Amino acid sequence: MKIQTNAVNVLDRTSFYLQAGLLKKTPAWYNVVARIPPVTKFAREPKLHDPVSGKYKGELDIMTDRLNRNTETYKTRAGSSDRQTAAVHKPSKLRFIEDKLRSLFFQQHPWELSRPKVLVENMGNEQYDWSRMLQLGKPLDGESVVQRTLYLLKSGAHREMLAAYDQARFEFYRLRMQQELEEQIAYEEATMVGAVFKTTAVEHGLQQEQKVLDKWKEDVVAGLQLMSAKKNSTKQSWAEATEEKEEQDSAEPEELKL
Repeated sequence: MKIQTNAVNVLDRTSFYLQAGLLKKTPAWYNVVARIPPVTKFAREPKLHDPVSGKYKGELDIMTDRLNRNTETYKTRAGSSDRQTAAVHKPSKLRFIEDKLRSLFFQQHPWELSRPKVLVENMGNEQYDWSRMLQLGKPLDGESVVQRTLYLLKSGAHREMLAAYDQARFEFYRLRMQQELEEQIAYEEATMVGAVFKTTAVEHGLQQEQKVLDKWKEDVVAGLQLMSAKKNSTKQSWAEATEEKEEQDSAEPEELKL
């Protein structure tokens, strides 16, 4: 199958159309693709260097590493696992310290995930000063703790990540308590003058969940009562049958005496 190169040559063709006057306006993607042109080499080259660890993958194993301790023999032939080349062409996984901090924070504070998030893409050029936790135009959340921790490490305030994370976390606690206290005071003041607030999305979800739990509880109680009634009726019928049999047995000798 012939390799399709139409998508790779889109920059050259667009440049020719602009020079010839076929296109009157420069496309929005033109400057970006010109700065970062697409790759024109379609041959798969092995990725022998790990960009994260910097380890070289093309080195041969030392003979002492091939020694089998059980048989005291050396491995001289390649096995099925050694002939696999998928790991050579597979791109290395990128690891960022920010992701580890985010996972740690939200694992310790799962309720922070219930707070509403703004799912609008930013421009990526926001200039925040992380010398303090609160930022103008950005709500206080777990990302504030992550960026504050990185700032403390880069500025040299702490050498250990755990110490920087603890300081950022305690600053977050103090600001969160202050924010919740201000919201509670504002809520009480508004309620005093007759304000009425609707239920939030979280409260509405909890109410719907509680309705399901109450219905389940009623069904379970009704089922237990029905099972108890069946057991009692069985025991009562068995007791009545036993009493009738005893009465009949006691009445037979009296008839014989007569």
